[in-house]
Amino acid sequence: MYISRATKFKPRPPPSPSGRKYLEESKKLAIEFCDNTSIHGVKYFVGSNRALIEKVWWIVVFLLSLYGCGRLIQTVYMKWDREPVIVTFAQKPTPVFQIPFPAVTICPETKVKAANLNFTKTYYYSRFPLLRKQLTDDQLNKLLAMLQVCEFAFSDQFDNQTYDDDCVSLLKEMSIPQDEIFVVCSWRTSYENCSTDFGLTLTDVGFCYTFNSIAGDDLLRTDQLHNDFEYIAETRSTNWTLHEGYPPGTDIDTYPRRVLGAGIKAGVAALIKANESDLDYLCGNSFQGFKVLLHMPNEYPQLLNQHFRVPLNQEVAVSVTPRMIITSESIQSYKPNRRQCFFNNERYLKFFKDYTQSNCELECLANFTLRRCGCVKFSMPRSPKVKICGVTMEKCYEIATVELLEMEVKYRENPRLKNLDDCNCLPSCTSVQYNTEISQASFEWKRLLPVVKTFGDSLKGVQVSYLIVFFKDAQFIPVKRSELFGLTDFLANCGGLLGLFMGVSILSLVEIFYYCIIKPLVMWCKASKPEKEQQQVQVKTVSSLAEPISIWRYEGKM
Repeated sequence: MYISRATKFKPRPPPSPSGRKYLEESKKLAIEFCDNTSIHGVKYFVGSNRALIEKVWWIVVFLLSLYGCGRLIQTVYMKWDREPVIVTFAQKPTPVFQIPFPAVTICPETKVKAANLNFTKTYYYSRFPLLRKQLTDDQLNKLLAMLQVCEFAFSDQFDNQTYDDDCVSLLKEMSIPQDEIFVVCSWRTSYENCSTDFGLTLTDVGFCYTFNSIAGDDLLRTDQLHNDFEYIAETRSTNWTLHEGYPPGTDIDTYPRRVLGAGIKAGVAALIKANESDLDYLCGNSFQGFKVLLHMPNEYPQLLNQHFRVPLNQEVAVSVTPRMIITSESIQSYKPNRRQCFFNNERYLKFFKDYTQSNCELECLANFTLRRCGCVKFSMPRSPKVKICGVTMEKCYEIATVELLEMEVKYRENPRLKNLDDCNCLPSCTSVQYNTEISQASFEWKRLLPVVKTFGDSLKGVQVSYLIVFFKDAQFIPVKRSELFGLTDFLANCGGLLGLFMGVSILSLVEIFYYCIIKPLVMWCKASKPEKEQQQVQVKTVSSLAEPISIWRYEGKM
């Protein structure tokens, strides 16, 4: 089929009069904007006395300036979005009496009295079938409970205990009584009752004793926990909070306790002992003495991975330097992932009332262990119907701990990876860490017995250690999170770049708005007004012509 050229290529119809008028007005408006705008270089885009090469040159220069300005603004935005917070030292030092004295958790390496269980002998008997028959069920159950707190891995020989709900009650029954550990205690040079100051606490290495910890009801959500046993025996309530500190007007002798200054006489000291008849070198990995951890009063102590040791017949002096991190109110409106910390009301924990990074990690580990193994370690917080893992499951929750750490590392390196078990345990926006300097010397306490008759026969057949904890300085300089690059700084940087490259200011943006919105509306209103007046004149003309015709028709009828 042949199609003529005239049929195939039809000429474009000329624009309508209204369209031509619209194009002319738009062109006039654009020329007027280019002549009058304060943006540099735009006025050279127009002008009848300029050659085309000049106009093209200025357009290219303008576009290059616009591109360079946009790239730099993008860099500024990325800095504002990713690094809005800076961590620096505060301008003023803080006295130590504004923060609580560290909680001191002491755990004896000897977990059981020999009268309750001879661990070495019982373990030796359990290895051989013939000797194992001589052990009672109670001895075997106590042995299995002890295996969960011993440093050596003995669980390979026992493969028939998946759950052990009686583990904690057995550990408490076998634990060393408090009066057989503490000889004398002092606080700020005043002798104190050790049984009152040091409360029983369940930790991941067994039952320990904690000084200056907040009450269990203030730390834990007891309505979410089981009621088989209590984790913290401390009952003294407090009005101190981590983020608010001590209320104004609080007495010096408040709780948790605080000191007025630095030095040995302003700290806590404890003379602690271990009965030689109870010493067992198999469970403690040939070490005897005590494990000690310093932590915040509102943190649940975990000593398996973090502690320092106090050997027997040694004096250990611990000089403490607090490291406090506070957060400026100016970044409280930021999202937690931008400021890299949580306020207490931003991150809910199921088992803990106070948010700290340590409490969050412990709860996350407990949840992950429950999903991985179907049970939790005896020291982990748990709901009423959750089982306690037995010796057979010890490897399972150890593997779960490693897996969780690996998943956290991979997630931090590549946040795009889907991680259902991300704990999201950012640091608390207000936190206190206690850095320590430890000095140690031989404690020749037996040489004092002929002179000091105070203790009588209570130190016969024992080995004694002396622990003292105190602040090194009366003041410290906290670290503060503050705003490095706020919205005002971002706008100022953008304005500076726009002014440097193109001479743009706020008024330049107003000009663009004026010529794009207001000016066209004004022109449209002026253009529509004469059309309405013309239509009214036409109506009046038709009416005047109709009047003679009506009169003529009326006279004809007459």
